[in-house]
Amino acid sequence: MQYISQHTKKWFLRLLAQLGVVHNDSQSISTIPLFERIKVAMAAFSTIFLVTTISTQVQEPSAILVLLGSMGASAVIIFALPSSPLAKPWSFVAGHTIAAVLGISMTMVISDFALLASLTIAIILMLMYIFECMHPPAAATALVPVIASRNIDVSYDLLIPVMLNVAIFLIVSLILNRWVLRRKLSVLPEKFDPVHLHNDQSPLKRLGLQQEDLMQAINSFDTVLAVSEQDLEQIYQQAQRHAYQRRSGEILSRDIMSQDLITINQDASLGQAWKLLHKHKISMLPVVNEQQELLGVISSVDFLKNLVVPSYSGLLKHLSGMLVKRKHKKEVNNRVQDVMVRDVIAVKDTDHIVALVPLLSDIGLHHIPVLDDKQKLCGIITQSDLIGALYSVNQKAS
Repeated sequence: MQYISQHTKKWFLRLLAQLGVVHNDSQSISTIPLFERIKVAMAAFSTIFLVTTISTQVQEPSAILVLLGSMGASAVIIFALPSSPLAKPWSFVAGHTIAAVLGISMTMVISDFALLASLTIAIILMLMYIFECMHPPAAATALVPVIASRNIDVSYDLLIPVMLNVAIFLIVSLILNRWVLRRKLSVLPEKFDPVHLHNDQSPLKRLGLQQEDLMQAINSFDTVLAVSEQDLEQIYQQAQRHAYQRRSGEILSRDIMSQDLITINQDASLGQAWKLLHKHKISMLPVVNEQQELLGVISSVDFLKNLVVPSYSGLLKHLSGMLVKRKHKKEVNNRVQDVMVRDVIAVKDTDHIVALVPLLSDIGLHHIPVLDDKQKLCGIITQSDLIGALYSVNQKAS
């Protein structure tokens, strides 16, 4: 009896997984933050509202009622599934356009309604494969003239309301995705290190999965995947970080950071900042206020980046004169806030050390300020600190 109960439970769970009720092997949509879900819903609302409002002014209400069905389905894909190839502007525009032209053309050559509808869908699917513009809602657009042909004479004039809806939807969705939902623009992946300006890949990618590996894996499937190569790479890297974090234990930023900090005020002179860098043999000073809040950083590079000199010897002479000679008194008295970097990448003291690896390798940082729960500076982590921590973890693992 117990065996039958366990067997039934196992069968029931398998049924739920097959139906998509449980998500043991796929993304759980409920994990998406509530605020993000609200933004997506409001973006869809705004787009459909504008499409309806503007279209009402230039076309008949009957045409709008038919066409808005496919636009509503497009809103779900473009705003809720932005990483999918189905949501790309080309898929949206080409899919709807080709579907509308095909649907109108098919009504002119086939009279049987069942054959007309089924053949239209079959052909539009093949055309989407050929032109790489798979967009499911476009199938509804293809059926618009098919359904309309039962009551009215269909002509290519029907393309006007279709293209109007597509144009309005495209413009509004691009604006909302970029400026409201803050989705990044798609860029072609390049084998180029933007930090050091050479053609070697970034350190984390040299021994990991290559772009060719990911593309070969994606193209080996016989179905359309709702994920891009860039997203797949991010998923892989995130999974690696979770796996390493599980193996290495809870080593946090506060465990490896330097806490005896040399800082400077933004109103201090550049000469004072240079003396501190030289005295303590460091290359970066955090700039803080009286509340120990991080305002920026100043490094030895900041003293040199704005100098225009013809040669290396000229650079040394200029720097020496700027800090020592009386005639450069004005430059010496310039304040730290005049040259400090304000846009600073910092981490929390509760961040795992895995989060530091891409910052100190791929991005090319040498020092990372650490902030506590009150957003006040509490430490600095260098590349040496991270190397020591990773070595310690590997020693324990071995």
